[in-house]
Amino acid sequence: MQTPILPQARRELSGTRLGSVVFALLLTATLTAPAAQAAALEDPPAYPDQEHVANGCYVSTFNFLARFRAEFPGERGGPALVTLRNADGTRRSHTIALVSWQGEWWGRDEFFGVFALERSVAAHPDPEELAGRAGAMLEKQAAKLIRAAKASRPSAPAAEMPSEQRIREVTTAVRMVPARATVFWVKSGRSEVPVAFFRPTDRQIAVYDPLRGTSLAECACPDDAKVVAAVATRLGYRVDGVRAELVSPTGPLVASVTPPFVAAN
Repeated sequence: MQTPILPQARRELSGTRLGSVVFALLLTATLTAPAAQAAALEDPPAYPDQEHVANGCYVSTFNFLARFRAEFPGERGGPALVTLRNADGTRRSHTIALVSWQGEWWGRDEFFGVFALERSVAAHPDPEELAGRAGAMLEKQAAKLIRAAKASRPSAPAAEMPSEQRIREVTTAVRMVPARATVFWVKSGRSEVPVAFFRPTDRQIAVYDPLRGTSLAECACPDDAKVVAAVATRLGYRVDGVRAELVSPTGPLVASVTPPFVAAN
């Protein structure tokens, strides 16, 4: 699940010939390896998650896109917001990846893998136009895998969550995110609620809450604690204070790896 962009946050996120020949051969092999790898694959890689977190579709998508863009820099990729039907029949906002692959657009979902949109990049250069089709093709992919018993629909989000599970989900999300992420504790009355904070790009902030998903906002404010407090308030928490617990550099800040195709709204 992905929660909306916060309106108020928009104001702020060797010398010999033989040596030269050998070097040239090595360089050529290095440059052509990704292209050869891509050509050998009919479908784009899905990179299934080794771990999952509750309401973690954006976390999964961000993780996927960082790896996809690193391994296939000649392709395009970004997150898109669609709706997905849960096991109880309700539909909720859901984040997937839209990627180009050998001239065609594909989608990638946390639960249902990769699926073709049957649209060419040449005819549809703007992926924002494909969000509706991506949602429809995702449902088609889900139905196919469910009939084959290779997947099941995600459960409806829980209304409550034990504190032990909350911190487990948050720390797992921090470990998954390929960016510098921090666990923050939001003091709300007599209790404290953990959330994960990270910056998907140099202009965006993201706050992951296991019960509500990931909140995104365009925000230039450098004070992470202040941003977390503002997001938590927007989510309905009573905020009596915010403190950081853990900084985990699971990877470099990928400021340009996953530019958003579709803004959450």
